[in-house]
Amino acid sequence: MKKIKIFALLFVSIFLIFQTAAFDWPQDEVTKDSFTSYFGQNRGNILSTSVIFSEPAEIKAAEDGYILAILTENNDDSEFFPSTLGTAVILAHDDNLLSVYGNIDKDSLSLNETEKTIEAGAILGQSGNSGYQNNNGNLEFQIVDAKNKSAINPKVLMPRSESEIPLSLSGIIIQSKNKDFYDINTYKTFNSGLYKVYFKRNAIAAPYKTSISINGLIVDQISYDTITQENNKLCIIGKKKYTSNDVFPEENLQLIGEAMFTPGRATLGLVITDFLGNVKQLNYSIIIK
Repeated sequence: MKKIKIFALLFVSIFLIFQTAAFDWPQDEVTKDSFTSYFGQNRGNILSTSVIFSEPAEIKAAEDGYILAILTENNDDSEFFPSTLGTAVILAHDDNLLSVYGNIDKDSLSLNETEKTIEAGAILGQSGNSGYQNNNGNLEFQIVDAKNKSAINPKVLMPRSESEIPLSLSGIIIQSKNKDFYDINTYKTFNSGLYKVYFKRNAIAAPYKTSISINGLIVDQISYDTITQENNKLCIIGKKKYTSNDVFPEENLQLIGEAMFTPGRATLGLVITDFLGNVKQLNYSIIIK
Protein backbone atom coordinates (compact mmCIF):
# COMPACT_ATOMS: atom_id res chain seq x y z
CA MET A 1 0.00 0.00 0.00
CA LYS A 2 2.84 2.40 0.83
CA LYS A 3 4.35 1.97 -2.66
CA ILE A 4 0.95 2.64 -4.27
CA LYS A 5 0.61 5.87 -2.26
CA ILE A 6 4.09 7.02 -3.32
CA PHE A 7 3.34 6.43 -7.01
CA ALA A 8 -0.04 8.19 -6.59
CA LEU A 9 1.59 11.27 -5.04
CA LEU A 10 4.24 11.34 -7.78
CA PHE A 11 1.54 11.13 -10.46
CA VAL A 12 -0.46 13.97 -8.88
CA SER A 13 2.68 16.14 -8.64
CA ILE A 14 3.58 15.56 -12.29
CA PHE A 15 -0.05 16.05 -13.37
CA LEU A 16 -0.27 19.43 -11.63
CA ILE A 17 2.96 20.63 -13.24
CA PHE A 18 1.72 19.58 -16.67
CA GLN A 19 -1.60 21.32 -16.13
CA THR A 20 -0.10 24.68 -15.07
CA ALA A 21 2.78 24.89 -17.54
CA ALA A 22 2.24 26.56 -20.92
CA PHE A 23 5.36 25.90 -22.96
CA ASP A 24 5.85 26.08 -26.71
CA TRP A 25 8.52 24.42 -28.83
CA PRO A 26 11.76 26.46 -29.12
CA GLN A 27 11.84 25.99 -32.91
CA ASP A 28 9.10 26.55 -35.48
CA GLU A 29 7.30 23.90 -37.54
CA VAL A 30 7.89 20.91 -35.27
CA THR A 31 6.91 17.59 -36.88
CA LYS A 32 7.72 13.90 -36.34
CA ASP A 33 10.93 14.41 -38.34
CA SER A 34 12.14 17.36 -36.24
CA PHE A 35 14.34 15.27 -33.92
CA THR A 36 17.45 13.11 -34.21
CA SER A 37 17.14 11.84 -30.65
CA TYR A 38 14.18 11.52 -28.29
CA PHE A 39 13.98 11.95 -24.52
CA GLY A 40 14.98 8.66 -22.90
CA GLN A 41 17.12 7.52 -25.83
CA ASN A 42 20.54 5.91 -25.47
CA ARG A 43 23.40 8.42 -25.56
CA GLY A 44 26.59 6.56 -24.74
CA ASN A 45 24.65 4.05 -22.58
CA ILE A 46 23.12 6.92 -20.60
CA LEU A 47 19.45 7.89 -20.52
CA SER A 48 19.14 11.09 -22.52
CA THR A 49 17.39 13.91 -20.65
CA SER A 50 17.12 15.97 -23.85
CA VAL A 51 15.50 16.04 -27.23
CA ILE A 52 17.86 16.96 -30.07
CA PHE A 53 16.50 18.73 -33.12
CA SER A 54 17.34 17.49 -36.60
CA GLU A 55 17.79 20.82 -38.38
CA PRO A 56 19.64 24.04 -37.47
CA ALA A 57 17.27 26.93 -36.87
CA GLU A 58 16.57 30.05 -34.87
CA ILE A 59 16.03 29.27 -31.18
CA LYS A 60 13.34 31.00 -29.13
CA ALA A 61 12.34 30.97 -25.46
CA ALA A 62 9.70 28.32 -24.81
CA GLU A 63 7.98 30.34 -22.06
CA ASP A 64 8.23 33.60 -20.09
CA GLY A 65 11.01 33.35 -17.55
CA TYR A 66 14.15 34.60 -15.90
CA ILE A 67 17.64 34.21 -17.32
CA LEU A 68 19.25 31.91 -14.79
CA ALA A 69 22.55 31.23 -16.56
CA ILE A 70 24.44 31.55 -19.81
CA LEU A 71 26.89 28.65 -20.01
CA THR A 72 30.05 28.93 -22.03
CA GLU A 73 31.53 26.09 -24.00
CA ASN A 74 33.20 23.37 -21.88
CA ASN A 75 33.19 25.40 -18.66
CA ASP A 76 30.17 23.86 -16.94
CA ASP A 77 29.57 20.20 -16.13
CA SER A 78 26.91 18.48 -14.02
CA GLU A 79 24.46 15.58 -14.34
CA PHE A 80 21.72 17.62 -16.03
CA PHE A 81 23.93 20.31 -17.57
CA PRO A 82 26.95 18.46 -19.04
CA SER A 83 29.77 20.22 -20.84
CA THR A 84 28.47 18.62 -24.05
CA LEU A 85 25.78 21.30 -24.10
CA GLY A 86 28.41 23.74 -25.36
CA THR A 87 27.18 27.33 -25.30
CA ALA A 88 23.79 27.16 -23.60
CA VAL A 89 21.07 29.26 -21.97
CA ILE A 90 19.09 28.20 -18.90
CA LEU A 91 15.78 29.94 -18.16
CA ALA A 92 13.83 29.67 -14.90
CA HIS A 93 10.02 29.49 -14.96
CA ASP A 94 7.12 29.02 -12.54
CA ASP A 95 6.69 25.72 -10.66
CA ASN A 96 10.48 25.35 -10.25
CA LEU A 97 10.88 24.45 -13.92
CA LEU A 98 13.95 25.24 -15.99
CA SER A 99 14.26 25.19 -19.77
CA VAL A 100 17.71 24.49 -21.20
CA TYR A 101 18.85 25.40 -24.73
CA GLY A 102 22.16 23.79 -25.61
CA ASN A 103 24.49 23.85 -28.58
CA ILE A 104 23.93 27.49 -29.47
CA ASP A 105 26.24 29.20 -31.93
CA LYS A 106 28.05 31.57 -29.55
CA ASP A 107 28.38 34.30 -32.20
CA SER A 108 24.60 34.39 -32.64
CA LEU A 109 23.77 34.54 -28.92
CA SER A 110 21.41 37.51 -28.50
CA LEU A 111 21.45 37.68 -24.67
CA ASN A 112 23.86 39.33 -22.29
CA GLU A 113 24.57 39.12 -18.57
CA THR A 114 22.65 42.32 -17.76
CA GLU A 115 19.28 40.98 -18.94
CA LYS A 116 17.11 39.43 -16.21
CA THR A 117 13.78 38.46 -17.75
CA ILE A 118 12.66 37.14 -21.10
CA GLU A 119 9.32 36.70 -22.87
CA ALA A 120 8.06 33.57 -24.59
CA GLY A 121 9.11 33.57 -28.23
CA ALA A 122 12.09 35.89 -27.73
CA ILE A 123 15.06 34.88 -29.90
CA LEU A 124 18.00 33.39 -28.01
CA GLY A 125 20.28 32.69 -30.95
CA GLN A 126 20.97 30.18 -33.70
CA SER A 127 21.75 26.51 -33.18
CA GLY A 128 25.37 25.75 -33.97
CA ASN A 129 28.30 23.46 -33.25
CA SER A 130 29.34 24.48 -29.75
CA GLY A 131 28.40 21.10 -28.23
CA TYR A 132 29.61 17.58 -28.96
CA GLN A 133 26.78 15.82 -30.75
CA ASN A 134 27.42 12.74 -32.86
CA ASN A 135 25.83 14.24 -35.97
CA ASN A 136 25.00 17.81 -36.95
CA GLY A 137 25.27 20.56 -34.37
CA ASN A 138 21.62 21.26 -33.60
CA LEU A 139 19.57 22.44 -30.64
CA GLU A 140 19.63 20.23 -27.54
CA PHE A 141 16.54 21.05 -25.47
CA GLN A 142 15.66 20.07 -21.89
CA ILE A 143 13.00 20.76 -19.29
CA VAL A 144 14.19 20.25 -15.70
CA ASP A 145 12.15 20.13 -12.49
CA ALA A 146 14.69 21.71 -10.14
CA LYS A 147 12.73 20.97 -6.96
CA ASN A 148 12.45 17.22 -7.61
CA LYS A 149 15.83 16.86 -9.37
CA SER A 150 14.26 15.33 -12.44
CA ALA A 151 14.13 15.94 -16.17
CA ILE A 152 10.68 16.14 -17.75
CA ASN A 153 9.95 14.75 -21.17
CA PRO A 154 9.42 17.94 -23.24
CA LYS A 155 6.74 16.19 -25.28
CA VAL A 156 4.51 16.17 -22.20
CA LEU A 157 4.49 19.97 -21.94
CA MET A 158 4.63 21.02 -25.58
CA PRO A 159 1.94 21.13 -28.28
CA ARG A 160 1.59 17.65 -29.77
CA SER A 161 2.61 16.82 -33.31
CA GLU A 162 0.08 15.08 -35.52
CA SER A 163 2.23 11.98 -35.92
CA GLU A 164 5.23 10.19 -34.41
CA ILE A 165 8.09 8.22 -35.90
CA PRO A 166 6.74 4.63 -35.96
CA LEU A 167 8.24 2.39 -33.28
CA SER A 168 9.48 -1.11 -33.96
CA LEU A 169 9.16 -3.97 -31.43
CA SER A 170 11.56 -6.77 -32.36
CA GLY A 171 14.74 -8.59 -31.34
CA ILE A 172 13.36 -9.67 -27.94
CA ILE A 173 16.07 -10.71 -25.49
CA ILE A 174 15.50 -12.07 -21.98
CA GLN A 175 18.17 -11.61 -19.31
CA SER A 176 18.39 -13.82 -16.23
CA LYS A 177 19.39 -12.66 -12.77
CA ASN A 178 22.83 -14.11 -13.55
CA LYS A 179 22.98 -11.75 -16.56
CA ASP A 180 22.74 -14.53 -19.14
CA PHE A 181 20.96 -13.47 -22.35
CA TYR A 182 18.38 -15.58 -24.22
CA ASP A 183 16.87 -14.86 -27.64
CA ILE A 184 13.17 -15.60 -27.25
CA ASN A 185 12.98 -16.80 -30.84
CA THR A 186 15.38 -19.59 -29.88
CA TYR A 187 14.55 -20.29 -26.23
CA LYS A 188 10.99 -21.03 -25.11
CA THR A 189 11.74 -22.76 -21.81
CA PHE A 190 13.10 -20.92 -18.76
CA ASN A 191 13.93 -21.71 -15.17
CA SER A 192 11.80 -19.90 -12.61
CA GLY A 193 13.25 -16.62 -11.37
CA LEU A 194 13.49 -12.89 -12.01
CA TYR A 195 14.15 -11.76 -15.59
CA LYS A 196 14.55 -8.50 -17.46
CA VAL A 197 13.11 -8.28 -20.97
CA TYR A 198 14.65 -6.14 -23.72
CA PHE A 199 13.86 -5.22 -27.31
CA LYS A 200 16.00 -3.91 -30.16
CA ARG A 201 16.38 -0.18 -29.54
CA ASN A 202 14.93 2.16 -32.15
CA ALA A 203 17.52 4.49 -33.66
CA ILE A 204 15.77 7.85 -33.06
CA ALA A 205 12.38 7.44 -31.41
CA ALA A 206 11.93 6.12 -27.88
CA PRO A 207 8.72 4.67 -26.46
CA TYR A 208 6.61 6.76 -24.12
CA LYS A 209 5.52 3.68 -22.16
CA THR A 210 6.53 0.02 -22.04
CA SER A 211 4.87 -2.85 -20.21
CA ILE A 212 5.15 -6.57 -19.51
CA SER A 213 2.28 -8.90 -18.68
CA ILE A 214 2.13 -12.54 -17.58
CA ASN A 215 -1.10 -14.30 -18.57
CA GLY A 216 -2.76 -10.93 -19.14
CA LEU A 217 -1.71 -9.37 -15.82
CA ILE A 218 0.63 -6.37 -16.08
CA VAL A 219 3.67 -6.99 -13.86
CA ASP A 220 5.79 -3.99 -14.82
CA GLN A 221 5.20 -0.71 -16.64
CA ILE A 222 7.76 1.99 -17.37
CA SER A 223 6.76 5.57 -18.19
CA TYR A 224 9.08 8.08 -19.85
CA ASP A 225 7.38 11.13 -18.30
CA THR A 226 10.45 11.95 -16.23
CA ILE A 227 14.01 10.86 -15.56
CA THR A 228 15.16 11.29 -11.98
CA GLN A 229 18.59 11.69 -10.45
CA GLU A 230 19.54 9.73 -7.34
CA ASN A 231 23.00 9.06 -5.94
CA ASN A 232 24.48 10.70 -9.05
CA LYS A 233 22.70 8.22 -11.33
CA LEU A 234 19.89 8.82 -13.79
CA CYS A 235 16.85 6.57 -13.31
CA ILE A 236 13.56 5.83 -15.05
CA ILE A 237 10.60 4.62 -12.99
CA GLY A 238 8.75 1.33 -13.44
CA LYS A 239 7.89 -1.02 -10.59
CA LYS A 240 11.26 0.14 -9.30
CA LYS A 241 13.88 2.69 -10.36
CA TYR A 242 15.96 1.48 -13.29
CA THR A 243 19.38 3.02 -13.93
CA SER A 244 20.89 3.71 -17.35
CA ASN A 245 22.77 0.40 -17.11
CA ASP A 246 19.48 -1.43 -16.52
CA VAL A 247 17.75 0.28 -19.44
CA PHE A 248 20.67 -0.06 -21.87
CA PRO A 249 22.83 -3.10 -20.99
CA GLU A 250 24.15 -2.98 -24.55
CA GLU A 251 24.21 -0.35 -27.28
CA ASN A 252 21.24 -1.77 -29.20
CA LEU A 253 19.06 -3.12 -26.38
CA GLN A 254 16.40 -1.23 -24.41
CA LEU A 255 14.49 -2.41 -21.36
CA ILE A 256 10.78 -3.22 -21.58
CA GLY A 257 10.54 -4.23 -17.93
CA GLU A 258 11.12 -6.92 -15.34
CA ALA A 259 9.06 -10.04 -14.56
CA MET A 260 9.12 -12.93 -12.13
CA PHE A 261 8.74 -16.26 -13.97
CA THR A 262 6.94 -18.90 -11.88
CA PRO A 263 6.58 -22.60 -12.88
CA GLY A 264 4.00 -23.48 -15.49
CA ARG A 265 2.93 -22.47 -18.97
CA ALA A 266 2.59 -18.74 -19.47
CA THR A 267 1.82 -16.11 -22.07
CA LEU A 268 4.40 -13.33 -21.99
CA GLY A 269 2.91 -10.06 -23.30
CA LEU A 270 5.15 -7.18 -24.38
CA VAL A 271 3.88 -3.71 -25.28
CA ILE A 272 5.53 -0.44 -26.29
CA THR A 273 3.48 2.73 -26.84
CA ASP A 274 4.37 6.06 -28.42
CA PHE A 275 3.25 9.46 -27.15
CA LEU A 276 0.10 9.46 -29.31
CA GLY A 277 -1.00 6.08 -27.95
CA ASN A 278 0.04 3.98 -30.96
CA VAL A 279 0.80 0.45 -29.72
CA LYS A 280 3.17 -2.31 -30.78
CA GLN A 281 2.53 -5.66 -29.08
CA LEU A 282 4.01 -9.16 -29.07
CA ASN A 283 2.87 -12.30 -27.24
CA TYR A 284 4.95 -15.41 -26.58
CA SER A 285 4.00 -18.79 -25.15
CA ILE A 286 6.73 -19.96 -22.79
CA ILE A 287 7.33 -22.83 -20.37
CA ILE A 288 8.77 -22.11 -16.95
CA LYS A 289 10.38 -24.93 -14.95
